[in-house]
Amino acid sequence: MRSFFDYMPPWVRNEGSLHVYALPDDRARDRLAEESLRLDGIVGLPRMPEPWLHLTVSRLSQFDDLSHAELTRLAEALGREVEGLGAFDVALGAPAAGAHTVGCSAPASPQWEALVSGVRRAASDTFGGELPPPPHAPHASLAYATGDVDDTLVASRLVGAAEIGLVRIDRVHLVSVTVRPDLGTFDWIELANVDL
Repeated sequence: MRSFFDYMPPWVRNEGSLHVYALPDDRARDRLAEESLRLDGIVGLPRMPEPWLHLTVSRLSQFDDLSHAELTRLAEALGREVEGLGAFDVALGAPAAGAHTVGCSAPASPQWEALVSGVRRAASDTFGGELPPPPHAPHASLAYATGDVDDTLVASRLVGAAEIGLVRIDRVHLVSVTVRPDLGTFDWIELANVDL
């Protein structure tokens, strides 16, 4: 594995990037944290702290230095787009290693695609401009590589890993995200949330 943070397109600054997240329920968060323990102690592959585990619905182009009125407009637009979509489940699989991360993915579904499209439409209608690419699929990252990591070691740790199972998506969270490349983590402050 290679560093995620060398691969990641750089942000204008490391703090305040607006994202919309879905957060795992308590059972799913516990399962994600439990499976991430398999990676404990691997140099260059720090585990995401349990409180910050998430599923990215979309990164937005803006940062949190918007005015209160602009943030309110965005939150209201999110509400118009996603309220009434209805809660749904995604089925997160077992942890798997990629080129830069270890994570658990789920197949995309019409409900997930509608959620992503609605969130991105809300941001575009509010601010215009181009958005960063959407996530490749519903997924929760357990660890981001901060340097070169032995693929064979990671693969050996993931032998026998179990599927996470169903994760209920019933709310989205507008968050201000800080990336910490030195620690290999992302954390955030919640600004608003909307029920589906």
